[in-house]
Amino acid sequence: MKTRQVALILYLIACSLSVLASIIDNELLMLISKPAIIPAIIYYYLTIKKSSVEPVYIAVLLFNFVGDTIALLRFENQTLLLMIPFFMSYVLILRCIIIDVLKLKWDRTGGFIAVAIFLFLMYVLSELIGMFADTNPELVWPVIIYGIFLGGLSSLSVYCYATKISVHAFFMLMFVLTSVVSDVFYMLFEFIYKISFLNYFEFAAQLFSYYFLVKYFVLRSK
Repeated sequence: MKTRQVALILYLIACSLSVLASIIDNELLMLISKPAIIPAIIYYYLTIKKSSVEPVYIAVLLFNFVGDTIALLRFENQTLLLMIPFFMSYVLILRCIIIDVLKLKWDRTGGFIAVAIFLFLMYVLSELIGMFADTNPELVWPVIIYGIFLGGLSSLSVYCYATKISVHAFFMLMFVLTSVVSDVFYMLFEFIYKISFLNYFEFAAQLFSYYFLVKYFVLRSK
């Protein structure tokens, strides 16, 4: 078995065990499996990269590792604290997407689709804020800023894929999709609907999104 296959299997096992631990509410299994996810995906990245290590990607994963650690420690009212490392990772990814966009020629159809996606996400954001603004007013502006950045990241990734279909743009699109689903379901579960499925689904989407991100950076470097 090749080293890259071993690394990928380790990552998938760690993700699967973490999701299982969340479903059965096993704290020990979560403490064992979740901290292994980021090291496993970094190991996978190092085995498949053909060029030098991408510092931005390592920084993104480190920010996500911090966020995962905060979530694992379960601080009281931790949402705002959780948003900081994940927001920083989105800023770094947004920078990469902007660079990708600047390399493309303007495409009217792609631009229209990107604007439509952004407006739709802003509508979803406004609906979410309306649902928790009265109970958690301190989160309104942080969520607005966070949501605008994620909406910009989403719309630009859609524009890249619609303008010039490529494999690395597809993986970024998948990363954005899983990230949006994860963040929206997190807000729904934490502040609106205490439905276990929402919690399990957003948790799984966030963990498996790392695979799409590593594929984006590897293929982008080519």
